[in-house]
Amino acid sequence: MTRIIGLLHPGQMGAAIGAQLRLGGSRVLWCPDGRSDASLDRAREAGLEARSLTELVEASEVIVSLVPPAYAEATAQAVRAEDFKGVYVEANAIKPGRVEAIASIMTDVKVVDGCVIGAPPVERHPAAPTRFFASGPEESLALLGDLFAGTAVEFRTLGPQIGQASGLKTAQAVVQKGSRVLAALGHALAADYGVGEALTESVQGWSHPAAEPTRLPALAGRAWRWEPEMRDTAQALSEVGLPAEVIAAVADTLNAWESFKDHTDINLHDVLSALHRSTR
Repeated sequence: MTRIIGLLHPGQMGAAIGAQLRLGGSRVLWCPDGRSDASLDRAREAGLEARSLTELVEASEVIVSLVPPAYAEATAQAVRAEDFKGVYVEANAIKPGRVEAIASIMTDVKVVDGCVIGAPPVERHPAAPTRFFASGPEESLALLGDLFAGTAVEFRTLGPQIGQASGLKTAQAVVQKGSRVLAALGHALAADYGVGEALTESVQGWSHPAAEPTRLPALAGRAWRWEPEMRDTAQALSEVGLPAEVIAAVADTLNAWESFKDHTDINLHDVLSALHRSTR
């Protein structure tokens, strides 16, 4: 049986996901109302079928929302207003609380919390895979797994709880996007002192600390020495007109590990727990 999927909307990621769903054997509908010429071109290239929102909602068994984060709630409300009764996949880059709020208004709908990690999938066997993580009702997760079977998208389930997939996406944004912004700050400061190439050379071969969390307890044990260094670094950034607030915040965060000073028997759970504020 051919499944009918509604896709809102065909941006670069959405169009690529839609094309993969088609490769998996589904028909994919989209709504062109108010969309740009670029969206029209992407949808046409991906083989998506244009419908009004009312027609899309009525025909679709599953609707996947992949829109700019600011429009996640409005998109869900528009679908809800059309009395959708199927599986709604909230796959936008938004925090868990927003996904939970969206799920609370989608009455008589099976809501799946989803997140896409990786580049838009365009190859069956890419060097770096595109992964679609999801959490929610078991039956809905099984359906999504079937839809992505045989495509360039690796589908992964995380569990039944709304908030798990969006929590993963939010955490991934910290370690990927956040670390790249910090790298940009470091290179901007190095460039001001004419040592950009030396900085690049000095970090060759480094692995990302998020890939080796077992090394974090050792970091916590040294935090008391790193904290004043970060404060000095924040001042150096400020002196050359670069944003210093994020590095000052890093120094504040290191203070949370003050009790681990020079300890060597620290476990990872304690290190991560210490980062939570008392108001949590």
